[in-house]
Amino acid sequence: MGRAKVKEQDGAEATSTENEQNLRIHRLTKLHQQQQHTGDGSPQVKWQKVVYGGMQAGYEDNHTDSSFLEAMVMNANVVKRDTWTTIRDSVAIAQYVCVVAMVSAVWTYSLNGVLDASLLLILDSVLLLLGFFVLLLTTGSISVAILCRYALYFTYFVSGLYVLAPVFQTLTRSISSDSIWALTICLLMVHLCFHDYIDASTRTPPAFAASQGSKSDDLPRKLTVKKPATLSGNVSLNASIVASVLIASRLPSSLLVFALMLFSSEFFLLFPLVTCCMKQYSVKLHLGFSSVLIAVTMGLIFPLNRLALVLFVVVIIFIVLVCPYWLIRIQEYKFEINGPWDEAKLCFDLDQ
Repeated sequence: MGRAKVKEQDGAEATSTENEQNLRIHRLTKLHQQQQHTGDGSPQVKWQKVVYGGMQAGYEDNHTDSSFLEAMVMNANVVKRDTWTTIRDSVAIAQYVCVVAMVSAVWTYSLNGVLDASLLLILDSVLLLLGFFVLLLTTGSISVAILCRYALYFTYFVSGLYVLAPVFQTLTRSISSDSIWALTICLLMVHLCFHDYIDASTRTPPAFAASQGSKSDDLPRKLTVKKPATLSGNVSLNASIVASVLIASRLPSSLLVFALMLFSSEFFLLFPLVTCCMKQYSVKLHLGFSSVLIAVTMGLIFPLNRLALVLFVVVIIFIVLVCPYWLIRIQEYKFEINGPWDEAKLCFDLDQ
């Protein structure tokens, strides 16, 4: 009986050992099916791209497989620009430089006594009517109710300027003139640097946008309500208003202060809207108006300072011709790569 039990135990152990060997052979066979041979014939486990899999057998922790760059995309967001389009877009920047130079020239004429209050008020009225005419031309007809509403808003604005004109005149009486000139120049530089030069920075009034509903969709001048101004745009606008107040505080009469503040507000507040509508209406009209604006600015600067005129012409040529050529030349060196290793880009705009 003892010998029979020993034989049964030996048979069970042999069966268990045989099962373990069969399981090991099955695992080796399965592993062999997943292997690929390298150039020297040695077996190599296929590398897999896993996120939370730990180290893979046969590979270092910092191993980079040849398939890692298969999903790489080169220059996916690079915009190809041509010379004429770049020059045409740079005209908008030169146009706003002309605006700052023109307003500065009018400030100088007012400080020197060349422009009196009555003449400047007439100029303000003419510019306001011309701007309104351009808006009518580029945005279509406007209803009487909408026209009356915007006229009421403008009346509130002009009345506020007229009431605050004596305050502006005495606001910086205790500050020296040299400090006023230096601070004004710095504010104008901040205004130019932080100004939003893209079309999205200028919002078309909802009234003008709504008036487009009755027009056909094939008109290229169809305007829509744009996004609100950015932080840099608000900084630029505030800098221009403060600079206008500083210059107005050096004028002899409150009526001249009111006329100058109205002139500055028309250019710094309303001029971007007019040029945006004009550019969307016709590119040729936009370029023609820019040429006239440059010529008028040169005519205003010429009696003041010849060196300032030369500097102005150099800046305009640099913006319109040199910078576009420079951008086109360096574009060929732009190299951008994207792939699955990039961080996710979150979109907080619910409309997209």
